[in-house]
This record gives sequence, structure tokens and C-alpha cells, in this order.
Amino acid sequence: MASRERLFELWMLYCTKKDPDYLKLWLDTFVSSYEQFLDVDFEKLPTRVDDVPPGISLLPDNILQVLRIQLLHCVQKMADGLEEQQQALSILLVKFFIILCRNLSNVEEIGTCSYINHVITMTTLYIQQLKSKKKEKELADQTSIEEFVIHALAFCESLYDPYRNWRHRISGYVLEILIFHSKPECHNICNFSKQVLFSMKNRW
Repeated sequence: MASRERLFELWMLYCTKKDPDYLKLWLDTFVSSYEQFLDVDFEKLPTRVDDVPPGISLLPDNILQVLRIQLLHCVQKMADGLEEQQQALSILLVKFFIILCRNLSNVEEIGTCSYINHVITMTTLYIQQLKSKKKEKELADQTSIEEFVIHALAFCESLYDPYRNWRHRISGYVLEILIFHSKPECHNICNFSKQVLFSMKNRW
């Protein structure tokens, strides 16, 4: 796991030089350090990890605002098509949000931001792109698009079903006590997730 000193060094380099490459390197280092918390294989039961990712209060003060702007830039460039580096950045951003939400104390704050709206917008556009292409004309960047979509679904899960009750239920487990009660407005997100999974199954 990368040391806090290394993460701090990268963040200070980004703040000083305003070079987005340092931000991407910071994200990559952070995600690599906590990769065991991603757990995006929906066909398997959740992996139990004893440790938890850091709370938001332990991260750089303006990190959420900086990443919101980066994600918004990715959304705005979707119409023209994201370059390879931008696709990689968008995936890193979603992975970062998933990891943060694996610490339940972060879920509420992440949920009140606009991240999920931007991620859903990008996912919807990606799904439309995939469905519009025929087998003989596969997208060159299809793998990265699929990776983004899968992690977008995991982000929905981490926000609105952080105890992963749904994953237990589809594996045959009967949950006598519902640990997490989602808010009514979250049902739209759940329906969106089901539609995305259905679309992907129909395609492949």
C-alpha cells in the first residue's frame, strides 16, 4: 500500500503545478492502494475485508470538488468521444468513489453530491454507443467502455445498497433483517442498474 507521504507528495505536486497528470497519478496510486475494496464481480458474494478505506476527512480538503470538476469535464466531452486518457481517468474516478463508499461513514456525503448523476449520464451514453454498433464493427475501445459500465453499476450499489443485500439475495441468501433502507428516490437508480444489466446481457 502506498504511503500517506507518497499520496501527499503527489497531491502537493498537483496543487503546485496544476498538472492533471499528477492528479491522475494520485488517483491511480490511491485506487491501487485500496483495490481490494472494489469487489465488482456481481456473480460472487461480497468479499469481506477487515480494514476500511479512509474517511473523507482524512483526504485533501478540496478533493471532492476537484474530482467533481474532472468528472464534469468527462461528461461534457462525451458527445465528441473521449480520448483514451480521458476514458482511463473516468474509470479511475468511478473506482475512487466506489472505494470511498466502502467506508459507510462516507456514503451519505458522496450521495449528496452530483457524482452519481454524471456517472449515470456517461453510462447511458456508453450503452447507447454499444447497442448502436454491430458485431462486425466493434468499437476499438469497447473493453474500457464495458469496464466503465461495470464500475458504474458497482458505484450505484455502493451508494444505495452499501451492505450489498441484493447480491446476497440473488445468491440464494434469505435476509431476515434488512440492514439498509434506501430512500424512495433511490429506486430509480436501482431500476437503471437492472436496465443496464439487461442491455448488456442482450448484447453479449
